Amino acid sequence: MNAPAGTLSFTHPKREALGAPLRTLLVFLKPYRGLMLHVFFWMVVVTACGLAGPLLVRDLVRVTRIGVESNNLSAAWQGILLIALALAVSFGLRSLGQFLTFHLSHVAAWKVCHDMRVALYRKLQSLSPAFYANRQTGELASRVLKDTDNIEPVVADNIHEGALSVMVMLGVIAVFIGLDARLTLVALLPLPLALIGVVVLTKRLIPAFDAESEHWGAFSGLVHDNLSGIREIQVFNREHHELARIHKDSNVVAEKQIYARKLAATLQPVIEGATGASMVLVVLFGGWQVLQGGLNVEDMVAFLLYVSVLYQPLWMLVGVTENFQRGLASLRRIGEVLAVQPDVDDPPDGVDLGRARGQTESPFRIMLEDVTFGYLPGMPVLQGVSVAVPPGQTLALVGHTGAGKSTFANLVPRFYDPQQGRVLIDGVDAREVKLESLRRNISMVLQDVFLFNGSVRENIRFGNPDATDAQVTAAAKQANAHEFILALTNGYDTEVGERGVKLSGGQKQRISIARAILKDAPILILDEATSAVDSETEAAIQEALGRLMRNRTSIVIAHRLSTVRDADQIAVMEHGRVAELGKHDALMAHDGVYRRLSERQFAGALEIVGSGLPGAPGGKRSEA
Repeated sequence: MNAPAGTLSFTHPKREALGAPLRTLLVFLKPYRGLMLHVFFWMVVVTACGLAGPLLVRDLVRVTRIGVESNNLSAAWQGILLIALALAVSFGLRSLGQFLTFHLSHVAAWKVCHDMRVALYRKLQSLSPAFYANRQTGELASRVLKDTDNIEPVVADNIHEGALSVMVMLGVIAVFIGLDARLTLVALLPLPLALIGVVVLTKRLIPAFDAESEHWGAFSGLVHDNLSGIREIQVFNREHHELARIHKDSNVVAEKQIYARKLAATLQPVIEGATGASMVLVVLFGGWQVLQGGLNVEDMVAFLLYVSVLYQPLWMLVGVTENFQRGLASLRRIGEVLAVQPDVDDPPDGVDLGRARGQTESPFRIMLEDVTFGYLPGMPVLQGVSVAVPPGQTLALVGHTGAGKSTFANLVPRFYDPQQGRVLIDGVDAREVKLESLRRNISMVLQDVFLFNGSVRENIRFGNPDATDAQVTAAAKQANAHEFILALTNGYDTEVGERGVKLSGGQKQRISIARAILKDAPILILDEATSAVDSETEAAIQEALGRLMRNRTSIVIAHRLSTVRDADQIAVMEHGRVAELGKHDALMAHDGVYRRLSERQFAGALEIVGSGLPGAPGGKRSEA
C-alpha cells in the first residue's frame, strides 16, 4: 500500500526486495564509476600478488630440495635469489595496490556520503510542514547524519572487499586444480557448509540491523526533543521521568546492538571450523599421497598455504557483514526519504511573478476563491472561504482559537494547498507559480519567532543575504531594535544562542521585523506578532509594524482586536468560514460575532484593571 504524500512509509525488510537499497546506492555511485574502476584494477593487482606468494614458496621448497639432492648449491642459490626478488616485487606491488585501493575507495565513499547528505537535505527542505507534522526532527537528522555515515564503510570497504573475496576464492580454486585435482576436491569439502552457514546467518542479520537502525533513529528523536524542551522538563520537575525514558530506550537500543553483534560473532566459529576441517583433510590426504609418491612435498606445502588463503574471504565477510547490513538498513531509510513525493510541488513550467518592488505601489492582489482545506481527511479547517485583499491593503483575521486564521495565512505562501478552490496571487493560481518566485514576494512575522544560532547581524541579514551592514542597521532602526542591539555585549555581533535563547520575546520579535523589513517583500503576513509582550514593548513593535506594512498587501492575524481597528478589511473567522467581513465601525454597528468578541475583550480588560494584576492598564508589567 502506498503511503500518503508527505509521509514516510516503513516496509519490513523481509518483505522488501534487496534491489531497492542497492539501486539507491548505484545512483550515487554512478558519477564515480571511473574512480571505482581504478579501485577494481588495483584490487586485481593485490589479488594476483597475494596468490603469487604461496606459489613462490612452493618454488623455493622445490629449488632447495633439488639443489640439495643434486648437490648443486650454486644453481639453487641463484634460484633462491630470483624467488626472493619476485617476492620483493610482489610485496611491493601489493603494498602499493593496497594503499591505492584504500585511498581511492575512501575518496569515492566520502564523496558519495557528501552527495547523499546534500540530496537528503535538499529533499527535506522541499517538503511542506505537513510532512514535519508527522516526523521527529531528531529522527530525520539521524537519517541525514548517521545513516549517510553508515554508507561510508559500504563503499570504502565492503564493495571492494566483496569483489576481492570472490577473486581470491576463484583464484585459489584455479591454483588448486592446477596443482592436484583430487586434493582440490578434498580441500573444498567443508566450503559448501561454510557458505550455507554464512548465508543463513546473513539473512538473520538483515532484520537485526534494520531493527537497530530504527530504534536508534527513534532514540535520537527522543534525545533531540528533550534537549529542545529542557526548560519545560526542569520547570515541571520531569527530570526523573525523562531520565527513566532515556534509560529505557537506550537500553532497548543497546539490546538490539548486542543481538546483532551476537549474530555477526556466530560467523567466526563457522569459518574457523571450515578452515580447520580443510587443513586436517589436506594434511591427511595430502600426506598419504606424499608417502605414496603421488604428490611432491612442495605441492602439499602450497596446498596448506592456499587453504588459509581460501577461507580468508569468508573471514573478511565476518567484518563486512556487519557494516554491509547496517549500510543496507541505512540505505532503506535514506531511500524512504528520497522517495517521498512532496505534497506541495514546484510546477516545472511555473510562472515567475517578477522581482518584489518593496515599498513602491505593489501590484499584488491576494484572493482566496471558494477554498476548502483540512489537515486530516474529512475534517475541514476552512470551508468555502472566499476573500480578496486588494493591492496595498490590509486584511485582518480575527476569531476564536481554532477558527482557521493561521491556516488561511499558511495557504498564501503554499505551505499547504487547498483541497478545493484556489489561492490567487495577482490573478494567478499559486499552484502555477514557481515556489521561489512566490515566496520571494512574501515576508512573515510570527508569534513564535525562530532565530538561528548565530549573531544578531546574521539573523537580520537572513532576510537579504546581500544586504550591507548599513542596510542591516537601517532595518533594525525601522524595527525599533537598534538601541537594544547596541546595548548587547557585542552589539550586532552578539551571539543569540539556539533559537535566540539569550534574547527576550520582545527583542526576538523586533529582530524578526527587521529581517522582514530587509527582505522588502510586497506581501506581508503577521501572525499574532504582539500577543506575548508587555504594553511598552507592544507599542514599540506596533510602531515598527506600521512602518513595515506601509504600501504592502498585508494579512494580519490578531487576538487583540484593538490592534486591527484600522485595517482596510476585517474577516471574522468562525468554524472555518468567514462569518463577517468589513471595517471595524461597520462590524461594530452590526450585532454579530465581531461585536460580541470586542465587548468580551473590553469587559475582560476592565476586570484586569480592577484586579490590579501585572499587565493591566495601571498595573505593573514585567519587561519583555
